Amino acid sequence: MDKSADASPGLAAVRVPDDEVDLYNVSEGGWYAVDDEDKAVLGPFESLGECDRAIHDRVALVTLSPAPVSRAHLS
Repeated sequence: MDKSADASPGLAAVRVPDDEVDLYNVSEGGWYAVDDEDKAVLGPFESLGECDRAIHDRVALVTLSPAPVSRAHLS
């Protein structure tokens, strides 16, 4: 397993070789975004660049603050 530097808190890019897929409970080797518990969250990806972009996109979606939603008043 090759880990890159953390791209975001809680997620890191990891290359899982074919002979280690059972350790990560994935079906094929490749690049994956894993959480702090080494659980694959995103992937597989063909390259580190693809994986890093997916991590960046996920972090951007998760950290966006949702607009306040107000409920319509029923009368």
